[in-house]
Amino acid sequence: MGRRKKQRVVKEEITQEFAGWTVGDIVWGIRPNKQVCRGEIKKFYESENLAQVLCIEGNGYLICEISTLVEKSTKSEMKKIAKEYIAKSEK
Repeated sequence: MGRRKKQRVVKEEITQEFAGWTVGDIVWGIRPNKQVCRGEIKKFYESENLAQVLCIEGNGYLICEISTLVEKSTKSEMKKIAKEYIAKSEK
């Protein structure tokens, strides 16, 4: 019986800080469909000014624009802001 060759795992280098935010920050954000979410930043997409957020409420990984992220707020305040929010795709 032959031996298997070990597969090398290539780790992806992720940006730890971007636009004043760091990976691991707990934030409120507005999604492109104008829904509000709260979660922990996991990854940044610098070319598109987006952040991947792991939702605390159990909705999984969500994408939010970095310009909509707020550290301290309430859900009701964020919903008011979300009503006036215009996503990049709508501009």
